[in-house]
Amino acid sequence: MSLLSALLNHMPPTIASNNKTNLASRDPERPRLMLANRIERPALLYSSPHASAATATTEWRRARDQYLNHIMACRGCYAPTGRHCTTGAHLRASYDNTPMEARP
Repeated sequence: MSLLSALLNHMPPTIASNNKTNLASRDPERPRLMLANRIERPALLYSSPHASAATATTEWRRARDQYLNHIMACRGCYAPTGRHCTTGAHLRASYDNTPMEARP
């Protein structure tokens, strides 16, 4: 869900006029818009309200820091294209396989 759609969900619909005679003179064949009840949707991805590095496990942060420190200094690694040296590839695999949230 985008930020714009989240904002629009909380805005009331705009009504051009509250004039009853104006509403009665509409074409009966033309469909009218009706207010519907708000649909509650379950969270799609996150099991906790805020998943971030601040709430991540120490193992995940350590794996992330090792990987980022390596690719910033290594001339053989170029992360945007997925090119890694042997050490960078192992660090990336470790980073990808380390869980961000603790298992219950």
